Amino acid sequence: MFEIIITAGLLILIIWVLFARHKTTERNAKAVSMSVFSIKSIERFFDELGLLDVFKAMHLKGWNRFLYGDPYVALEKVVKNGKAEYFIALPAKYEEVLTQNPNVEKVQDNLLPEGKSYSVAHLHKSQPFIRFGEWKLHEDEGMALQILARHLHKGGVNFESNVRVVGWAASSDRAAKIIGFKSVNQGSSRKAAFDFSSRIFENGKRTDLSFDQLKDFLINKFVY
Repeated sequence: MFEIIITAGLLILIIWVLFARHKTTERNAKAVSMSVFSIKSIERFFDELGLLDVFKAMHLKGWNRFLYGDPYVALEKVVKNGKAEYFIALPAKYEEVLTQNPNVEKVQDNLLPEGKSYSVAHLHKSQPFIRFGEWKLHEDEGMALQILARHLHKGGVNFESNVRVVGWAASSDRAAKIIGFKSVNQGSSRKAAFDFSSRIFENGKRTDLSFDQLKDFLINKFVY
């Protein structure tokens, strides 16, 4: 009897590991296969786009939702050369949700420059202090805010989110200072660029945002 229990326990563990690995692989695969659109007017975007309609169009049901969870979108703000630009990215299979919208335009996915050093900070309610514009950016430097948001469908308008800020510069020391760090190593620099460009959702850094908080993070808290 004891051997049967041990065997059953091992089988459950193996199934759980395979399931968790499959979910991670699926999440990463969905993240790197996204279509990116520039937002022509961020104010009009929130007034007219109907962001919740985008989430409703991507809502999964039944077994697929249990396995993978609902897809998420990326709302991004890139600051360089003295101005801010806004973008939205969503899984490529749902891009038709945005293709007919006059407030957005599909663009190439090359928001971060190549050949730079990068630093990253994750923001949430207990760490909301980094602001664009606290450090004067040189011509070849920049910062980008990224909000990965998944609609939680639990009464209120709430989103399970990752909020990250990436800074870049010619040197790692300068990239670190843009975000307010003392230093950044090459490994974390490469990971920062990869996670941003791949739009990897990190469960360990997730936080819940209301619709107003999401909008506030994107528009008001980070002013260049």
